[in-house]
This record gives sequence, structure tokens and C-alpha cells, in this order.
Amino acid sequence: MKVEFTNNALARMLDRGIRESEIQAALDAPDYLGPSFEKRWLARKQVDTRTLEVIFWRHRAHTQVITAYWQEPSA
Repeated sequence: MKVEFTNNALARMLDRGIRESEIQAALDAPDYLGPSFEKRWLARKQVDTRTLEVIFWRHRAHTQVITAYWQEPSA
């Protein structure tokens, strides 16, 4: 399935040091996948010692990544 990135997602990836390959891994084999808000989905994936969260839309022919961020460690 084709993956597209919004301008916001690309900017946040750059700001947060998130690679496209890490997002692809989260979408292909998430540790958690569930509904988010307004028909969006959340994919969560452990990457080394951190947890990546990806918010995306799933369309028929492609997936559109809205944003991605590292989950804050719990205290």
C-alpha cells in the first residue's frame, strides 16, 4: 500500500528525528493499532528503547500519515 506524508508529518518527522523507515515499520507491523479521533488511526511501535506513535488516515489505495511523535516515557 502506498504511504503519503502530509507537509505537517514531514515537518514533525524532521523536528523529532523520526525516519520514514521507522514509520513504515509502525504501519506494517504495529505493536498496537486502534482508532484515534475523527476517523484517524493510531499505530504504536517500540523502536529500540522508545515508542513511536503514528496518526494516519487509511484510504482505499493509500495511507496518509498526519503526524508522528515519540511517546513520553512514563514516570
